[in-house]
Amino acid sequence: MVLMLLVLFFVPTWAMAQESKETKKEPSLAELARRERERRANIKKEVPVITNATLKNLKGLVSVSEAPAAPSQGETEAETETETEPEQTAEKDLASRKAEFDEARMNLKNAVNRSMVLQLKINDLRNAYFREDDGTTQARIQQQLQGTLQEIESNKQEVQAAREALQKLENEARKEGLQPGTIRELVGELPKEETISTSPNQ
Repeated sequence: MVLMLLVLFFVPTWAMAQESKETKKEPSLAELARRERERRANIKKEVPVITNATLKNLKGLVSVSEAPAAPSQGETEAETETETEPEQTAEKDLASRKAEFDEARMNLKNAVNRSMVLQLKINDLRNAYFREDDGTTQARIQQQLQGTLQEIESNKQEVQAAREALQKLENEARKEGLQPGTIRELVGELPKEETISTSPNQ
């Protein structure tokens, strides 16, 4: 009886040990290949392949960001022109303003030079008047003196107008924000106005 109990006890234990040994056996190469095929098949089914065509359907599910488009050559040139435009405009305005100052300064110089010529002319006419004894010649010289005096008065107005025009340009340059040093350079060296004497005893 005891022997039968021992047999009944050890037979299941031995069977389980044999099954455990078989279970612990390493799978064959064919089995491993089969498992790998199944794993790849499952991955393909679970993970969809994203293409440009399917990307639109995924909006809202994934974050889609687009790289900023590279600026075209025309846009780059336009940006460069925009950056340099204020500087070029300032240089152009300054060059235009310089031309105006040059013209105004030249007008003033011409007017002052004419006043000096008239001064010399009137001095010569006076000397000639006092050297002459002939009344007819003195009368002719007197007429020339009168005409020269009228030219002198007209020349004074020209000099005054030229100075006012130059002063107006200076005021405009200040309003535009030009620095005092720049304005002085634009004005340049001005001629000194000679005082014309119209008195007969000088």
